[in-house]
Amino acid sequence: MNIHLTGHHLEITPSLKEYIQTKLARIFHHFDHVIDAKVTLTVNKLEHIAEATIHLPKSDIHEIGRAHV
Repeated sequence: MNIHLTGHHLEITPSLKEYIQTKLARIFHHFDHVIDAKVTLTVNKLEHIAEATIHLPKSDIHEIGRAHV
């Protein structure tokens, strides 16, 4: 299983990477045969966006989370 982390206007620190991996580990317990996961974190002026795509053998799961500061 591969995890690809990308940050737009944001540096992916080791602590942030560890936090994302622990959150994804909770999801991976529910699915067998996860191929890979792609996570993109974006910071705009007043909005933080987290997008995650998890690739499974027969489908993909895509989720977007937004927080307004």
